[in-house]
Amino acid sequence: MSKIIKIYFSPSQTTKRVIEQIASNFNETSEAYDLLHFDLEKDFKKDDIAIVGMPVFAGRIPKSARNRLAKLKGNNTKAIAVANYGNAHVSDALLELVDLLRENKFDVIAAATTVSHHSIFDSVAVGRPDENDIKKINEFSKKCQEKIKSGKSLESKIPGNIPYVEYKQLPFEIACDETHCIFCYDCISICPENAIPEDDPVNTDLNMCSRCTACINICPENARSFTGEAFESKKPVFEEANSERKEVEIFL
Repeated sequence: MSKIIKIYFSPSQTTKRVIEQIASNFNETSEAYDLLHFDLEKDFKKDDIAIVGMPVFAGRIPKSARNRLAKLKGNNTKAIAVANYGNAHVSDALLELVDLLRENKFDVIAAATTVSHHSIFDSVAVGRPDENDIKKINEFSKKCQEKIKSGKSLESKIPGNIPYVEYKQLPFEIACDETHCIFCYDCISICPENAIPEDDPVNTDLNMCSRCTACINICPENARSFTGEAFESKKPVFEEANSERKEVEIFL
């Protein structure tokens, strides 16, 4: 009996939301693998259906997400690949995701790029995915179901370049306001890079930090935020450059 396998890396919970929306259109039972926490080897069955979502970090899949996804193996398992981004640029991320899934013995049958509220520059793509996005995501889900029934694999060419664009380490600083921090240590437990010392949630090792926003998103007191000259100077430039609405794109 087929099962829906939801796989995602979603520091700000937006990619998870998209994957959950796609999965809601299927009738099969489901199980989830959140790669912020799951870092083990796992094999999936031939009759499973994997819905795999990754955020886009400067045109690539996040390094830690890629490393964890690489441990998940298919058995000609059908897969739907989704790159979720903040209305800026997908670049090579979707191509990289499709390539990695194929290397891991998944049969990719469809792919899509979706837009969500930007996790760093919070005035970009506000309210996304919105009603129109959800409608297109649901339509994509139905097309995926039809594709699965047809037995065909992904036929569309995925845009992108090989070699992929090089990874970039954003220079933005992350600050923690000690007057608001309640030392709950949630940020420490969720950080995929172990960049926050176990006994000191106020500090962050910026050389290890991927700027994924998990610690900012989980903080119950909103004590953590991006700061610094690089962030403040980039913010208005980025917001103006990426103000034009981008739409869901599907590949079958």
